[in-house]
Amino acid sequence: MGHTPFFFESWYNVERTVTLSVVGFAALFTMLRISGKRTLSKLNVFDFVFVVAVGSVFASMIISKDVTLIEGVAALATLIGIQILLAELAARFPRAERIINGEPTLLLSHGKFISAALRRERVTEEEVRGAIRAEGVTRVEDVDAVTMENDGTLTVAWMSKKPGETSLVDAKDPDPDDSG
Repeated sequence: MGHTPFFFESWYNVERTVTLSVVGFAALFTMLRISGKRTLSKLNVFDFVFVVAVGSVFASMIISKDVTLIEGVAALATLIGIQILLAELAARFPRAERIINGEPTLLLSHGKFISAALRRERVTEEEVRGAIRAEGVTRVEDVDAVTMENDGTLTVAWMSKKPGETSLVDAKDPDPDDSG
C-alpha cells in the first residue's frame, strides 16, 4: 500500500502548484474585475455562498491533480456567470431581489425594541445599543429606527429630540475668495 509523501514528492508537483496558483489568480482577478463591483460588495447570503464556492474551486484547481487549469477556469467563469445573471435578475425584478438578497429587518422603531424581530434575527438589545452608541447617540429614545441590513450590519436612523447646540458651531465655511 503506497502512501502519499508527507513533505515532498517531486519538483513537478511544486512547479504545477506554483504555475496554477499564478495563472489561476490572474484569471480569477481578471474575471472578477470584468464582472463588476457588485461581485465584491458587502456580503449578503448570496454573495457569501458565491465567495465560498469560488474559493473552493480555486483551491481545488491549485491543489487537486484531478482538476486541470482549463477545468478550473471554466468552473470559475461559470460561477461568476451565475453571480452576474442572478445579480441582473435582482436588479430588474423586485421579487427576485427579495428572494436572492432577502429584506432588511426593523429591530427598533421610535425608541422601542421589537422583541419578535430581535429573536428572529438572534440579535440582543445590547448589540442594538452598541450600534446606537457607535453612531454617537446616547439616548435610545432619540433613535427613529435600527435596521438589520441584508449583509448583517445594523443601520441606525436618528435625529436628536433634545434641543441643543449643534456640534458644527465652530466649523467655518471655506471662503470662496481665499484660494491659499
